[in-house]
Amino acid sequence: MLALMSNKKLVIVTIFLLCAGCIHEGTSAPSPSPRPSLQTKSDIGSTLISGQQVRVNTQANPVRLIPTKALSFVDELHGYGLAASNDELTFLQTSDGGVSWQAKSKVTNQAGPNLLSFLNTRIGWMFTGETSTRKSELRLTSDEGQTWEVIAQDLPGLEGSRGTPYFRFFDRQKGLLAVRTEKDLQLIRTQDGGLTWGVSNRIPFPSKEDGVFTFLSSTEGWFVGPSKKDKETMMLYHMTDGETWEEAGKWPSPGAPQAISFSDAQNGFLLIKKNTSGVQGQSWQWLQTKDGGKTWSQNEFPGTFQPLESKLQVSFPNSTSGWLWDARDLWGTADGGLNWHLLTH
Repeated sequence: MLALMSNKKLVIVTIFLLCAGCIHEGTSAPSPSPRPSLQTKSDIGSTLISGQQVRVNTQANPVRLIPTKALSFVDELHGYGLAASNDELTFLQTSDGGVSWQAKSKVTNQAGPNLLSFLNTRIGWMFTGETSTRKSELRLTSDEGQTWEVIAQDLPGLEGSRGTPYFRFFDRQKGLLAVRTEKDLQLIRTQDGGLTWGVSNRIPFPSKEDGVFTFLSSTEGWFVGPSKKDKETMMLYHMTDGETWEEAGKWPSPGAPQAISFSDAQNGFLLIKKNTSGVQGQSWQWLQTKDGGKTWSQNEFPGTFQPLESKLQVSFPNSTSGWLWDARDLWGTADGGLNWHLLTH
């Protein structure tokens, strides 16, 4: 009799445990609430939305040759740069996206800015700015930088310039030098491959404070800077006629714009140094648009990303492959700037 009661208790306990397991398996844990999307809409039609955390891989293989003066990529693999060494400039080439660099030729190093613009893997131009003792020069190569020919000297419109000019050739004939003066922008254009240059009228900057600008053609460009009326507001301007800036958007300012690039009419990229006080180091943001400046996503860099603040530049030959560099380091991305890899040690 006792054995029978014990068996019944065992059966009841077993059934209870099995039912408890069924109840546990049939109940799902509540899924986490999605991160709310922060949207700031401009009355001019530009919207700022929250993005994601930018990843930066700081592990790199040590390299001996790195560009320190200029950089120009024509696609995701092929790029060209200049490295300064005493009184010489070494012209460098990469065919693996900037992981390794090979010296191709040497030219005399001048104190002024040295800039590169390559159209493809054969044809490129090198601009050297004027100094107190030397005139400006423009060189052309048609053999991937093995030899260079001086095709123009003493280019017009460079008087009173400050900072590094914007320099780019858009095809075999049309090129642009955009020169910043104290109050104006001077556009210096060529339509014969760099042999002769014409100077535009002085174009007033839409912002009193320093901003950043880039160009898609000799007449179309973008400018980002603080508002004249309110420094807490960031303004976006678009030029389509080579003469005037038109408002294209505005948002609450996250910080100071440092570098900008547009790969085409739709895809643009903007590096921002955030406004921080009492914090060691600087915080950085990466803004990206895929609809011609109507919407920009805000993406946060990790605290380990600490580039040199001077001479920061960014370049995207297409909508996914891009490079960010200062006077010391070079980073590359293959996804529009959400993941960066340090290419120099």
